[in-house]
Amino acid sequence: MIAIGVDAGGTQTHAALAEDGRLLREARGAAANPTALGVAVAAEAIVATIRDVLAGAEAETIHVGAAGAARAVVADALCARVAAAFPGTVVTVGDDAAIALRAALPDGDGAVLIAGTGSIAYAERGVTTHRVGGLGWLAGDEGSAFWIGLQAVKLFGRVLDGRATRDETTDLVARALDARDRDRYLSAIYDAPLQPSTLAALAPSVVAFAGKGNRASTKIVQQAAQELADLAKAVLRAAGLADAAPTLVLAGGLLRENSLLSFLLETRLNGDIPGVAIVRGGDEPVRGALRLAERAAR
Repeated sequence: MIAIGVDAGGTQTHAALAEDGRLLREARGAAANPTALGVAVAAEAIVATIRDVLAGAEAETIHVGAAGAARAVVADALCARVAAAFPGTVVTVGDDAAIALRAALPDGDGAVLIAGTGSIAYAERGVTTHRVGGLGWLAGDEGSAFWIGLQAVKLFGRVLDGRATRDETTDLVARALDARDRDRYLSAIYDAPLQPSTLAALAPSVVAFAGKGNRASTKIVQQAAQELADLAKAVLRAAGLADAAPTLVLAGGLLRENSLLSFLLETRLNGDIPGVAIVRGGDEPVRGALRLAERAAR
């Protein structure tokens, strides 16, 4: 059996091919986030990358994990386009949280907390799935890199008003926005609306400042750890796993390295969730997609 797993992200599309459970080859293609690019463009990139990794072979099953595909309307539209390109193949589509979970936890009940540009918590118990967060930068993404950057930007606004003290955290914002005064600050925010990625790019420095003891950054990081812990606890409660010594995977760029944020988050989780087993690292997300493709075939 030939199975294909696809991680369709905002930077690239990553596909992997396995035959009878053995990974044979991988391919990378263009960005394919259906939320950012639209379903048609995303599907085109996904199909092209699948064809590259197939190299003339035929797949029996394909699973695509894509940001935004937790929404049925997105997943169904994407699935229809990919299935049309590979008739006779079993095609399934889900969101990137599911493949992140299965990249680190191949089977069984468990949850994943993702903190990258955005944030989401996702859990599976048996055949049921549960999501908390993942509402996007306008309505949520608490504790994410975007959220951390936004708190720093808000703090700089308070500095310009004389309601907070200037320090290296707010100086970082001033440089990033080229906003040395109130007028330039407002222009940077409203004349050309800030992209989430612009604010998310501030987060690594804020986390690093917190690790060095900067008070303003430490306060932001403490709040981020609280928000992320709340997401994890909420999804474990929703799945009925909170009191069952659950496995919780930590994933996403913000949690990849040891930092004050990861330390505070793990400390809070260990204190609030009895017997929680925290897993960091694991395989690349595309391997989780491959496992879900093989599961669909079974």
